[in-house]
Amino acid sequence: MPSVRTKNLKVQIERLDTTRVRLDIEIPSEDVNAALDETYESLRSQVSIPGFRKGRVPLTILKSRFPDYVNSEAIRYLVFPAYEEAIHTERLNPLAQPTFTPSFNELQVKENEPFAFSATVDIRPNISLPNYDELVTDKNPIDVPREDVDVYITRLQAQSATYEPLDAERPVQEKDCVRIDWECSLDGKQVDTESRQDVDVELGIGAIHEELEQALLGMKIGETKTVDIEFPQEHNVTEFAGKSAEYKITLHAITVKHLPPLDDEFAKDLGYENYAQLFGLIWNNLVEEETSLHVDKQKAELLEQLIEKTEITIPDPLVSQYVQQTLQNVKQQLANEHRSPEDAGINMDTLPDELRRDVIQQTKQSWIFETIAEKEGISVSDDELEYEIRRAAEQQNRDAQKYATLLKSSNRLEDFRGQLQHEKIYQFLIHRASAKQSLIIT
Repeated sequence: MPSVRTKNLKVQIERLDTTRVRLDIEIPSEDVNAALDETYESLRSQVSIPGFRKGRVPLTILKSRFPDYVNSEAIRYLVFPAYEEAIHTERLNPLAQPTFTPSFNELQVKENEPFAFSATVDIRPNISLPNYDELVTDKNPIDVPREDVDVYITRLQAQSATYEPLDAERPVQEKDCVRIDWECSLDGKQVDTESRQDVDVELGIGAIHEELEQALLGMKIGETKTVDIEFPQEHNVTEFAGKSAEYKITLHAITVKHLPPLDDEFAKDLGYENYAQLFGLIWNNLVEEETSLHVDKQKAELLEQLIEKTEITIPDPLVSQYVQQTLQNVKQQLANEHRSPEDAGINMDTLPDELRRDVIQQTKQSWIFETIAEKEGISVSDDELEYEIRRAAEQQNRDAQKYATLLKSSNRLEDFRGQLQHEKIYQFLIHRASAKQSLIIT
């Protein structure tokens, strides 16, 4: 619907609290008359009245026969454009749809008179940020010692080990290497995903469940033994949580473990040119991993400090609306999957409080970051967005153009831009924050 461009709009703001305002808006009479004229012209082109050609119905007849329609249409021409203009002019950030006073059914537009109404709306509060140097984080350089690289390569060496069966008739002893099968059964049914065949296991290093390892001690080649294992209620595999599983173990051989020498041939088997390249690239990878963990830790502690040092009130209706909507979505998803909350590991009694804490935390971060972006002019240009899309596509071995099209078609392009902006804000904060003082132990 077209709208009348308001002129000389009068707006008065009353702050009801830190996150709620009332806008008293008055639209001048000339804009009211323009809205009425446009409404009459639109109506005249649509109605057919006997005795008059379409588009030629006199204004007096339109006024007498369609007063309610004209009033409601003129209100629509006036109210929303005026409200949007007031919000823009006053630089407010509404969080939800406004409540109009009087209500739409009670508003009346009169020719040659100004039109006044009020809009009450929740807004993002003005946020007073702390000084960035009040934030502290660990800025020590990342150091990965050679010993850590050695440990990593030793694990690779162990993964490349070979096992030679011993021609022995003795029973299994501690720290032996053994070749075994096991069949796992739960509630009388075999669980194929938890059963194994011809597995080489080194005892004493925690490679298998402790009760299985204890059962193997003293067994002889060809012997089979059954072990029952009780799993705790909080076990990470839901299928086994709080249940007892039966394991049937068969010992095939006691073996000797042979480790390959750490030389150029070992490196070539793993796809490297030589051992020096293997060592160097692994060291670089470990430094990159440690750096990533370090940055994640910096982000978490800076965000925690920002939220702690910034006073923000989140409107309770906003929080409650999110909680109720999420609860409804969870219940609907469970119903669609024909699962109970217990099956999904969801405590419906504690979930509302958990959701409330999450939305408050997320909203505070969002508002703080929006404020930082506005204050510091931190944004992501289209060129930066295109570059990061190409980079993300390369990391996933995908076509950059198709990936960009996918982001657009699934309405995730702006979410991607938002993630990049948050990353730039974090880097800005890390740069501006003070270095955490290291503890000196004497």
